[in-house]
Amino acid sequence: MKPLHQIILQEYFEPAIGRAVRVTLAFVVPLIWGLLTGHMGEAVWIALTAQLLSNVLIPGSYPLKILILSGATLAAAVCAMLGKLAGHCWLVATLLMMVLAFLGGFVRQTGNFGPGITISVLLLYLLTLDHPGNRQTALHLFAWVSTGGLLAIGFTVLAWAFVPFSPFRRSVALVWKALADWLHAFYEQQFQPHAAQPDVLNPLDEHELSFRQAMSDSMEWLSRKQALARARLYRQVYQLVELRRIASQVAQSLAALRTTTESYLQQDSFPKETFSYLLDNLSRTAERLALSIISHRREHVYFTRIGLERSRHSAELWLEQLKLMPSSGEATEAIRPILDALFHQFEEALQILETWIPSRTDFTLFLRQFITSASIPQTIPWVRFPLSFQSFIFRYALRLSLSMGIGVAVYLWFHIPHGYWLAMTTMIVLQPEFGATLQKASQRVQGTLGGVIVGSLLFWLHLPLVINLGIVALCSFLMAYFIQRRYAIAAFFITIMVIALFHLLEPVTWQLGLIRLLVTLAGSALALLGGYAFWPYWEKYRFPALIRQAIAANAAYLQFMADALAGPHISFQQLLPYRRKAEISNQNAFLSLRRMQEEPETHQQFLQNYFILLGYQIRITRLLNTLAQYLRQEAKLIPTSAANGWQKERQALQSLHKLLIQAAEMMPETSDLTISDASAIQQQKLYPEKIYQPDEKNKPLQLIQQLVALLVREVEGTYQMIRSLQSADSIHLQIGSSIHD
Repeated sequence: MKPLHQIILQEYFEPAIGRAVRVTLAFVVPLIWGLLTGHMGEAVWIALTAQLLSNVLIPGSYPLKILILSGATLAAAVCAMLGKLAGHCWLVATLLMMVLAFLGGFVRQTGNFGPGITISVLLLYLLTLDHPGNRQTALHLFAWVSTGGLLAIGFTVLAWAFVPFSPFRRSVALVWKALADWLHAFYEQQFQPHAAQPDVLNPLDEHELSFRQAMSDSMEWLSRKQALARARLYRQVYQLVELRRIASQVAQSLAALRTTTESYLQQDSFPKETFSYLLDNLSRTAERLALSIISHRREHVYFTRIGLERSRHSAELWLEQLKLMPSSGEATEAIRPILDALFHQFEEALQILETWIPSRTDFTLFLRQFITSASIPQTIPWVRFPLSFQSFIFRYALRLSLSMGIGVAVYLWFHIPHGYWLAMTTMIVLQPEFGATLQKASQRVQGTLGGVIVGSLLFWLHLPLVINLGIVALCSFLMAYFIQRRYAIAAFFITIMVIALFHLLEPVTWQLGLIRLLVTLAGSALALLGGYAFWPYWEKYRFPALIRQAIAANAAYLQFMADALAGPHISFQQLLPYRRKAEISNQNAFLSLRRMQEEPETHQQFLQNYFILLGYQIRITRLLNTLAQYLRQEAKLIPTSAANGWQKERQALQSLHKLLIQAAEMMPETSDLTISDASAIQQQKLYPEKIYQPDEKNKPLQLIQQLVALLVREVEGTYQMIRSLQSADSIHLQIGSSIHD
């Protein structure tokens, strides 16, 4: 259980409590109206629609949210009307369900809001199948569902007044929060000496990738080019982009610090305790800085300043202790420039906040934030329809269509009481990846079982109406709070809420809970069957192409750094495209392996080898970032005579570039690997000592020489790993069935 202050701090970054309150109000207000006026049937439709659409997660500006919710309201009303008319004929209802589910499969893959809108619209169609009617009743239902959608939009507009800042500002704050988490993981690693193995990913690598993902998410909101175009009109937007740029530079300095200290961490004389204290202070400073961005409160800026001063003090203490090491001169010379750059970047960010955030909040500030949050340009996320069987989205749409069609056909043909829960469970559980489907099914069943037991016992007591309504409101709140965090707990409260809602309409018995449990089990089984048997697309078919992209991106980055050694001083903007492409490619490959881990073991061939191969790419990118950091800040301090010695290092980087290109070409896109192909590959030899031998006498180039030597090791590891995957051994030839693209 998190402490209260941590929950409050987390609410700044991810306002789950505020969203849960909005969802609960949208659900309970129509129910109260229905109880008071005697129109409970109409109130239930309004409440369900308002709750479903209020619970849709739309990470956009408020005008965009209103636009998307308006479209979802229209779609929900139309589908509810169609369900009302089609409920008389099982064949028509099934065919219509398949068409709507097929279209919903494409909508579900459109942004973060896609799953919520798909579930809301299709669920209303399923519910109306149980209440067939004529054209007049269908039009009445259209009006009630539209009213519920308008209520959801109204509560969204109301939330705008309480939380006026833009999602872009939150995205920048989340970038700094991810940076703080990365620093904290670095701090925790100091107490786990055996956690970081040289050839596998560790939690610190995962936090680094999470930071890169936060940067990518923020870039989707607003690029630097867009911010510069609007800098005169919206000064705050430009300042946010600057804070994001500084966070990227801090991350580069942190990667350089990690690379530089790795060679000293194993020494007994290394001051690990003081280093941990420095990392902890930096982590707290970054978190306070993120909080200052999102809260816009002056006191958080003050605490950020205090944290930065503590970090400076701990850094000086650490550097003093480093001087007591045997290789103190070399360590201090390599680390001090990185720390200087790190503190300069923190100071630059803090100065922006000190000039940006006023000493007190007034209505003018509120109005400026309100207008800014509505004026950031955003592209309407149109739904794409890639009608190709090779498309991952197309396959999922077919899978969802067929599975839900079977569920509706069974429900209507056998007249199963509340049988719409069968197709509803299938829709919710069936995910684009089989591993996620299996996890969702387990969570759904666990939550439903617990909810059935507790809900049946509660309403066996015949509670008063007021208490019953209170249970509905409480469960709605907890469901909305946990649905993005722990789905099993959310399913538990959903089940109790459903039983309580039925109890508001008529007395319920234990049979309702039993039906709910059995139908949930059947729907989960149908979803698992659909996920495994209906055109699955396993990650083992996608990963080879993704790792090829990562290797190619690192090769391009290597070539850029080789050119930088021969050219003038490189700038951050020149470096950024190569670095960003390499980091995004690594992140995509990592997410693919995470999904592969959730799949059946028969589809996890060479998973460990793939993780090792990805680890090489992440370390290559980190080493190149460190090299770029050194060249940008220290190259002008190196004497000309020393700089002339860069030719050997430049030639080494060019050789590594060619070797990575060759390795990328060796990674097959299909499973068409023959014995002769593997034998030819096995005959290739690698002699890393011919690529690069550092000159130990050239002291000014010592750090560059160490980085190039480390790059040789990582590129060699990449090359050898791909060779091992393509060896002519009969066991290794199984790779032909696991990396088909």
